[in-house]
Amino acid sequence: MAQDSSWVAPEEAQKLENTLEKSERVLKAGKQIFAQLCSVCHGKAGAGDGVTAAALNPKPADLTSEAIQEQTDGEIYWKMWEGRPPMPGFKKQLSEQQAWAVVHYIRSLNTDTDN
Repeated sequence: MAQDSSWVAPEEAQKLENTLEKSERVLKAGKQIFAQLCSVCHGKAGAGDGVTAAALNPKPADLTSEAIQEQTDGEIYWKMWEGRPPMPGFKKQLSEQQAWAVVHYIRSLNTDTDN
């Protein structure tokens, strides 16, 4: 999910709605998946400062940023699901429910709102 503004999810993806209700269990699951698969690039707190970030082009997105947090759940889901180099797509590694749990967790990284 690079902050590069040229990465735009298709209109149908923008309209996707998260199929999971937000709960402590879902957030915990999303956090665990994020720690295993996402933090190496996006950093432990999602700021785009993971251990591999410096070597990547485009740089990993700061998932706490307004640019990311303003995207719909569907846009975030689609980008995670499909990927775009250097970010891998996770549709072969995650179930849809796991991916939606990560979307909820990414929303929880935004400290400015009650997402």
